[in-house]
Amino acid sequence: MAKRDVRGKIVVITGGAGGIGAALGLTWAAAGAKVALLDLQRDAVEAAAQAVRDAGGEAMAAVCDVCDADSRTQAIAAVVAQWGGVDVLINNAGITHRSLFAETEDAVLKKVMDVNLFGAIGCTRAAWSELVTRRGQIIAISSVAGFAPLLGRTGYAASKHAMAGFFSTLRTELAPHGVSVLVVYPAFTDT
Repeated sequence: MAKRDVRGKIVVITGGAGGIGAALGLTWAAAGAKVALLDLQRDAVEAAAQAVRDAGGEAMAAVCDVCDADSRTQAIAAVVAQWGGVDVLINNAGITHRSLFAETEDAVLKKVMDVNLFGAIGCTRAAWSELVTRRGQIIAISSVAGFAPLLGRTGYAASKHAMAGFFSTLRTELAPHGVSVLVVYPAFTDT
């Protein structure tokens, strides 16, 4: 399979301050993409963007609460204002919990669903017109917990199962518009 040329493409990565998001920023920038890292943690996301620039890549940072519609809209607008569009949206922001269901408050489960599922849906909606106009790509970072059980993390597994179902179905809706959707299922990472 031929590699896709990403030079000059504008890639937005949520949860870009650390872990998988920061690593994706470095990787996409090394391949020639312009990387916009979005995260709730201002200092950490700015440091991650600086690390990309220090490595010779082009990056910007934006504070973004994926659970807040205005914050998502403003972050995507900042990317468009700086670089003129969005070619790839990587929905990576996520949180987990470590507790058996019987010991987990409903508020914890709701927060995990809000960040992992509804945050990704909201960011997709915020970038929708750019992605359709540019015939872009959406990448949803799920987890092995998106298709297998994960003891002590019922809410996390539910959110990742839901992400997989949502974005796999969205793929069929967007295919006629030339927008591709990829769901990724990473295993445990050292973050």
